[in-house]
Amino acid sequence: MDLSENVGSRLKVRRKAVGMTLRELAESTDLTASFLSQVERGKVNLSLASLQALARALDVPVLFFLSGEGRQATDSTSSMERVAPEAPPFSPVVRRDQRSRLRLPASGIEMELMVPSLNQKMSSYKGSLKPGSEHVATQLREPTEEFVYVIAGELLVELDDGEYIIGADESIYYQGRELRRMCSVSQFDDTVWINVITPAVY
Repeated sequence: MDLSENVGSRLKVRRKAVGMTLRELAESTDLTASFLSQVERGKVNLSLASLQALARALDVPVLFFLSGEGRQATDSTSSMERVAPEAPPFSPVVRRDQRSRLRLPASGIEMELMVPSLNQKMSSYKGSLKPGSEHVATQLREPTEEFVYVIAGELLVELDDGEYIIGADESIYYQGRELRRMCSVSQFDDTVWINVITPAVY
């Protein structure tokens, strides 16, 4: 199963679990029912903005749609999504090859979950953007505090009070509601960063 199919299948399971039809979900997200049907069948890619709208409508964090690779038993937001009993026991360690991942070609962003569970007060992911790509922020479900540490490249972070360029081994702290966009301003290589968010609503 490829990543678009994985997102689509998790979207369908969650939509049915909360008792929403495609038409109802479309009305609450300003997306069309036919487009959502294609998403659920893994036929089209989502932008991050569309995924955030779906996450709000379905009352789950965006990271809920991460691929199931390395997903641990407590990583679910509802009992129907829990990993089968034969899954390995919960571990506080997240190995490099066990991170849950989400790639959104339409947005150019890649995300890897850096914590073993979404059921914590804090969440963290590793993000990357190709040179010139950007992520336009949308309003989260509740206020957050966020911290970004850039590993490689240069990341432009636009907040309400202006733009900041953060280089490798530099960091920025902000209130989530202040974020407007992130953009890779590296010339040749991907920009890679670690994002820490509390509470874990992303």
